[in-house]
Amino acid sequence: MKTVLFLITFFICHFSYSQNTKRVLILIKEESSQLEFMLENEALKMRGILKQSGFEVFTATVSGKTLRGGSVSLTPDLKLSQVDINDYDGFIIPCMIVDKTTEETVEFVKNVVKSKKPIAAQVASVYLLAEAGALKDKEYALYSDQSPKSAFEGSTYAGNGVVKDGKILTSGGCPWAEYKNRGKDRTVELTEAFMDMVKALR
Repeated sequence: MKTVLFLITFFICHFSYSQNTKRVLILIKEESSQLEFMLENEALKMRGILKQSGFEVFTATVSGKTLRGGSVSLTPDLKLSQVDINDYDGFIIPCMIVDKTTEETVEFVKNVVKSKKPIAAQVASVYLLAEAGALKDKEYALYSDQSPKSAFEGSTYAGNGVVKDGKILTSGGCPWAEYKNRGKDRTVELTEAFMDMVKALR
């Protein structure tokens, strides 16, 4: 009898945990000029904070290939083409010192915005949100308001901190910016704000 009760309790608790655990996808860019530094101090740090806070975390890149920078490596869980947006509660895109966008990543962001799920981007990845039209009529953060890209037209620059507008979070400071004395690293601040937003989902 005790064994049966234990099993029932275990499955109830396990089911409850599974239902309440939030699933997050981190989309990581692959071409960073400072790959080791940005993996260690941004992408992997974000993943670690999320996991320690009880989130189920998955990583994706366009190619799905292992990223190696010096002594640091990361093997993504998925190729971006394999990602089903419905499987996740929120999405976060590190800076990685790359503002290059692709048709695939732009389309992905458009679909996330359509799903009305939280999405966060840091520094160079804010450009990706802009290219996807996600920042139109919204406030955003970046390292400065001197963006040369027309994609930001119709958007309002709101500083270099962490800015929330609806389901979109943007940050104007990454580890490399701080290393180069160009502003404060906002990685922890952005990740914590993102977690709060995802936790608030019903």
